Amino acid sequence: MSEMLKGKMRIEVPFLPPIEYSPNSRVCWLVKYKAGKVYHDAVYYCCVDARNREYRRDFPLGKAKLNLTVVFAEERLRDEDNLLARFKPGLDAVVDAGLLLGDDVEHLEIGRVEAVVDLKPAPLTIIELEEIKGKLERE
Repeated sequence: MSEMLKGKMRIEVPFLPPIEYSPNSRVCWLVKYKAGKVYHDAVYYCCVDARNREYRRDFPLGKAKLNLTVVFAEERLRDEDNLLARFKPGLDAVVDAGLLLGDDVEHLEIGRVEAVVDLKPAPLTIIELEEIKGKLERE
C-alpha cells in the first residue's frame, strides 16, 4: 500500500526487516541470504506498486530523504542503528524498483529511524521518501 502526501511517498510493507541482518546476528550466510531475498522481494513489489500509482511523478528521485518506521507487536528495547542495518535488503529493493538513483550519500539522506509497538498493524515496515529540492541533475 502506498500514498502520496504533500511531496512525500509512503510505502507500507507487511513484513519486518530480517533479524538475520542484525549486526548482532550469528547465522550462516545462506540463511542470511534467503531471509534477505524474501524481504527484498516483498519491499520491491510494494515499491513497484507505489511507483506505478504515482504516474504524475518523475522517477527515480535524484536526491531523497528516507524515514523508516518498523512496527512491532511486542515491547522491547531496540537500537535504531540495528533497525537500519536490518533494513539493508529493503533499501536495495527501493533502488532496484526505480524509486531512487542510488543508496549512496549523494542520492540518499537517512532521516528518522524508529520502532513503534502497535498490535493491530504489526508486523509492518513503513518507508517514507521525500524528494529533496536542489536535487542532483540526472544523467
